[in-house]
Amino acid sequence: MIDRKKKILLLQITIFLVASFLLFNTYREKESEEASISIESDSNTDTNSFTDVKYSGFDLKGNRYTLSAGVANFKIEKPEDINMKEVKANFFLKNGSVLKITSDVGFYNNVTLDMNFKENVQSIYLTNTLFSDELIYSSSDGKLLATGNVRGESVERGEFFADNVEYDLINKTLDFSMFGNKQVNVKLKDQNK
Repeated sequence: MIDRKKKILLLQITIFLVASFLLFNTYREKESEEASISIESDSNTDTNSFTDVKYSGFDLKGNRYTLSAGVANFKIEKPEDINMKEVKANFFLKNGSVLKITSDVGFYNNVTLDMNFKENVQSIYLTNTLFSDELIYSSSDGKLLATGNVRGESVERGEFFADNVEYDLINKTLDFSMFGNKQVNVKLKDQNK
């Protein structure tokens, strides 16, 4: 009987030691993985910075949107003005279509809901693509203004080049303009093919 109790006690101690060893190694590996994540601290104490930020809501005209950035920061004294990098935006319009915008740099005012996209701006709407240096979205006006080296491509209609393109989301109108005496350059596809 005593031998059986010793064997059971020995088995229990062995199981306890193995379980303790496994738990220790499991959490030790996780701690070392977590320790390898680096958090960059900005020496500027009047700025807050975040990574992988996402905003969503409705603009003043009732269109739903999502806005995300790889990096975002704001000054403590003006938290409504958010500067962003690696920007992606989706506007879910009331007619069921989606306007997608990407840019390297962006600005978002979380009070007025105005957005500004800069550097390598690409906008995709249905089968149309618009490239520009800058794209300004005014929530209160319901307008998009693309400026600087604006080039548009349409699968059905062709392409155009302009200095400025303004799209009114409410009235569904598109206005093209050029600086100086230059003319808007439009290349239409033959619709009879």
